[in-house]
Amino acid sequence: MPNPRDSLAGRVGHVDRPDQPTEVDGDLPTSVFRRSIRGRSPQVSVDAYVAPTAVLAGDVRVRAGAVVLDGAVVTAESAPVVIGEEAIVMENAVVRGAGRHPVDIGGHTLIGPGAHVTGARIGAECMIATRASVFNGAVIADGVLVAVGAIVHVGTVLPEGSVVPMQHIAVGDPVQVLPPHEADAAHDLVDRIGFTAVAFDHDTTGLDLRQCMSWLCGVYAPALRRTHAP
Repeated sequence: MPNPRDSLAGRVGHVDRPDQPTEVDGDLPTSVFRRSIRGRSPQVSVDAYVAPTAVLAGDVRVRAGAVVLDGAVVTAESAPVVIGEEAIVMENAVVRGAGRHPVDIGGHTLIGPGAHVTGARIGAECMIATRASVFNGAVIADGVLVAVGAIVHVGTVLPEGSVVPMQHIAVGDPVQVLPPHEADAAHDLVDRIGFTAVAFDHDTTGLDLRQCMSWLCGVYAPALRRTHAP
């Protein structure tokens, strides 16, 4: 079976290459809901729909026929975001390109209400259901269901046609899918992968929670201020 990392790798790289043609109507006017980050502005296809109260920030590309509904936040915080053709980002979902992890959402994929996607590559014809979470470095192949409230953790790879049932936790490469009552085992697997190592390029092994959060917020808050300052 082809590795999902290989099959999706080519889709993200084009975001930062301005020589490639894009079907967009140009930069959107700056407003509370549409703004630039680091000189990069959202671009939306003339055939897409973005609700008036959806937030688009930074290097966000919304392809032809895609839909972003009210209250959704799509932000290219420090890495680009692509929403594929006729993909749907529903109400109050958060889609964030962060650090070294862009977001690429394939065509005909649905990101459900209140779902959270950070720094992940998601194939075509997938469903990331209501309140599901997909974290940094995850790679989801085509035709995958991440059901209501499920979690796909950092660095996890889901092969084509996979299903993560409601409230279950997918971790690792190769992936293990654990039920809610095995959350402690999932935590152990994430610790071995290293959440901060994947998400923030910094290994916090050996720190307790308070020390870890002191380091994380001490680094991340100034970075966010620099990124989002007018």
